[in-house]
Amino acid sequence: MANVNAIPMVPEAAALERWKIWTQYSVVAVLTLFFLYVTLTMYAKSEFLYGTFVLLFTAIFAFVFLSDRAYVWRYVFPGLVGVFVFVIFPIMYTLGLTFTNKSNLHLLSFAQSKAFFLQQTYVAEGSHTYPLALYVDGDETQLTLEGENGTLFASAQTLSMTHLEPITVKLVAISAVPNLPEAPRRAFVDLRNQLTNIQLELPNGTLLVKSKLREYSESYSLWKAVEGEQELLQNQLDGTLLRADLEQGFFIDAAGEYVTPGFQVNVGFANYRRILTDKGMFGPFLQIFTWTMFFSIFTVIATFFIGMTIASFVQWEPIKIRGLYQVLLILPYAVPGFILIMIFKALFNQNLGQINYVLDVLFNITPEWNSDPNFSRLMILIANLFMGYPYMFILSLGMLQSIPKDLYEASSLEGSGPLNNFFRITLPLVTRPMLPLLIASFTFNFNNFVLIQLLTRGDPIIIGSNPQAGETDLLVNYAFRLAFMGDTQDFALGATISTFIFLMVGIMAVIYLKVAKIEVGRK
Repeated sequence: MANVNAIPMVPEAAALERWKIWTQYSVVAVLTLFFLYVTLTMYAKSEFLYGTFVLLFTAIFAFVFLSDRAYVWRYVFPGLVGVFVFVIFPIMYTLGLTFTNKSNLHLLSFAQSKAFFLQQTYVAEGSHTYPLALYVDGDETQLTLEGENGTLFASAQTLSMTHLEPITVKLVAISAVPNLPEAPRRAFVDLRNQLTNIQLELPNGTLLVKSKLREYSESYSLWKAVEGEQELLQNQLDGTLLRADLEQGFFIDAAGEYVTPGFQVNVGFANYRRILTDKGMFGPFLQIFTWTMFFSIFTVIATFFIGMTIASFVQWEPIKIRGLYQVLLILPYAVPGFILIMIFKALFNQNLGQINYVLDVLFNITPEWNSDPNFSRLMILIANLFMGYPYMFILSLGMLQSIPKDLYEASSLEGSGPLNNFFRITLPLVTRPMLPLLIASFTFNFNNFVLIQLLTRGDPIIIGSNPQAGETDLLVNYAFRLAFMGDTQDFALGATISTFIFLMVGIMAVIYLKVAKIEVGRK
């Protein structure tokens, strides 16, 4: 007998409601044309890999929503696309970066880097100069030049002068200056950046670049490609050569110095080898990994123990107004985390903070919370315990309600006290069902980026680390520091650290699933 609740292979009313079919076909056709346009745009910009992905997606999309054979896939297709875009693709992209040298010095491809040098120009000595004049037409501006023998040239169209990227403007010969008001001299100063980005082209094809504030001159290519040598560039002023180093991703001059911008190259497992063998990286990496593991494990155990202990006391019947106590103890969980972090940062300020003031008055000590690594870590642990115990407190309250009171009554008849009941009854019965949540809490704290970044920014710096690493950095903060902080923003190294994080979190996810499955099986 057929299941009346099953998803139909093809809707029974599809053949009757023709307008719905044509609407569906129209929407799918419009979206398919849009995706094809995106594909062509990516191919035009030489993004062949991404273009191929979009083309493949377009083909699958059209097949799923136009073919009756793929009708059931329409229910899961959006979810599969979301998983690919937000999970699989970021992982693949990050892994791909680890095998490159991508950084703020290596953002371009080899072809783009070479084209950058070939586009550089210079103004030769003694070349003719063309005085520049600007004429205002409302919000638009027209450029005019005076050439040899008093010949006048003007831009074919007026310009808005709001551009930020280099542009080429064609000039046409004119017999007289435009019948427009001339811009004051101050306009040349105000528009100096826009004028620098304008390259003028005379009717005969000669290119002019800005040489002075109010002058343009003929420009010549500074570099030229050496015939038959794809990796060589020659300077047309002094004849020096630049050679592309395809291992380092730079053009190198005769003195062995690299010239920016560099270009991306495939470095294989060099980033992994550097992290695991370079003294300036392996030592800090191992130290940060150890601190990350300690921070995560200690936080989970301590917050769980504190939360459960407080929950056990709060639910004790002789205590009056227990509800008020519960509300007060949960309040830290209701305050946004970044606000609590900034409050702790002010309290632990080693010069003006209230904590050092009280310690100085009572014990005549003023810990260096910001500059001493041990005190910095202690500050982080205190702040995280304060923000983390309410979560465990709430969970423990619910778990304690599920423990039968008969167990405690039987225990009291045997002469057992509260402390023995806690360790023999409460702790075992609460810990086992909370184990999956404790593992999830470990994973969260393993990547607790916000706490470190707002409280210490990973400082103080580990002495001898190269590139710089922080004493209080977690692995995720270390990856962020490598990729987005410092003089050399090394995206590839940051991605490599992220790969290690992914492996650790993946292992914890497997453990979580196994533990959760055991719990479900026992139920």
